[in-house]
Amino acid sequence: MRSERTILIGIAVLGWALAAALALWLVSRLSFLGLGLIGVGVWFVCTRLELEKEGAVGHELTPDLFAMQMKARQEMPPSDRASLRAEETLLAHVARVVRHAAIALTAIGAAGFLLYQL
Repeated sequence: MRSERTILIGIAVLGWALAAALALWLVSRLSFLGLGLIGVGVWFVCTRLELEKEGAVGHELTPDLFAMQMKARQEMPPSDRASLRAEETLLAHVARVVRHAAIALTAIGAAGFLLYQL
């Protein structure tokens, strides 16, 4: 159990390090345009997170996926449904804050690109 947790933490740290290196590379190579691209990417992820807040959205060939998720949610005890709703509310608040930061990054990147590159 302890070693599995250590491995997962190591993978998470490696992922964040790769994301930071990619962000640094984008900003160093593309300047403000890179900053804007990072903002657009984070904005996209936040939007997807908000769209799929009630569960995964399936492909059109598997329409019963959403129905199964709704059925499982309805069969939950009220306390589990309340805790799930609280988690979704917290996630929505965090996603909103991150989305606003991404919009700011996109605006700063676009304004800086227009000001210095054109």
